[in-house]
Amino acid sequence: MITRTPVVRTERLQLFRPTADDLAAVVAVHSDPETNRHNPHGPTPPNACEQWLHAWIEQWEQRGIGYFSVGLADASDEIVGFAGVKFAPIRIAGRDEFTAFNLYYRFRPTAWGRGFAAEAAGAALEYARPLHPDVPVYALIRNDNTPSLRLAARLGFHSTQEVDTEGRGVHLLA
Repeated sequence: MITRTPVVRTERLQLFRPTADDLAAVVAVHSDPETNRHNPHGPTPPNACEQWLHAWIEQWEQRGIGYFSVGLADASDEIVGFAGVKFAPIRIAGRDEFTAFNLYYRFRPTAWGRGFAAEAAGAALEYARPLHPDVPVYALIRNDNTPSLRLAARLGFHSTQEVDTEGRGVHLLA
């Protein structure tokens, strides 16, 4: 059972600040080939997952915001995914790098098709926007990732018709 207090609750989910105890879930989600279907780099190695988790925790400690670990509201002990916004460098081809919020969501395949990504990402945006209303929010999405493109559109993002330096489409929250 998850014993920490959620930062945000929705009808079906609990969003937590990530902790070192989430490492197994970070590895499970990010090293799964299915969750990396649209990632040209493929599954993330466990050591990189550990570095990511450390950076996520550090961002929460330094900035008071970041990616959430997402669990079910029934208080089971399973982290089903990760969603949220964090300050990140945005590198759009042909423009100078700048810092903005990057929207992120990735869930275990067993959680797909249930609307958890939309629910968690929407709740994370509602949490972040009042804290930093002047910070633009971007979603960087590969053009072949139709489910992610649909989700971003449902959340209010629109394409800027630009690509970042990794070839992902740049979408801005309206």
